[in-house]
Amino acid sequence: MQWALKFIWQDRLKAVVQDWVGVEIEQTDLYGIRQYEAGARLLTHVDRITTHAVSLIVNVAQGNLTAPWTVEVYDHANRLHEVKMEPGDIVYYESARALHGRNSPLAGGFYANLFTHYRPIGDPDWYKKENPEGTPEPLIDVGKCELVGKPNEYSQGAVKCENDAIGPHLSPKMVTAASGQDLYNVWLSVGPPFDDENTGISDEL
Repeated sequence: MQWALKFIWQDRLKAVVQDWVGVEIEQTDLYGIRQYEAGARLLTHVDRITTHAVSLIVNVAQGNLTAPWTVEVYDHANRLHEVKMEPGDIVYYESARALHGRNSPLAGGFYANLFTHYRPIGDPDWYKKENPEGTPEPLIDVGKCELVGKPNEYSQGAVKCENDAIGPHLSPKMVTAASGQDLYNVWLSVGPPFDDENTGISDEL
């Protein structure tokens, strides 16, 4: 992208994410536009802890998709949220803490995204500090979900699924990730079958 345009994007995106975070931040990275082609998958991961406290995914363009290519983000209770994006949409997320990826293969066409990352100003050790006074507690306990008609197995019913703070993207599958094996099983379940005779790797566990 042209540098003049990049500077405009940097200023405008920083303003919106700083309003979301509620503390002064500095940009640590901005890259893209990155284009993904049919069949692309992104393994579930977290980002660099010293520089990627909060991040944005900007969906610049997409085309000829035969199915949505959802952003998959696990919240503070390890529940999966699946976000469908349209061109111009922005996803805000805590990328050094929240597991995220796109495990389902991109169904046809292309997907073009811009990524930008932030941390508290001049503070690579931000993650070692206590949260500021008045910080809300994470929404860990979610009650009965009309989406699936049954309580979450971890729930005591204190927080309802329709709570605006949880958002509209809670996975209808009610997937949770308690271990790396859980993430691996999700990756296997949504991808194409494979069997590599040379390595002995297969999709059967």
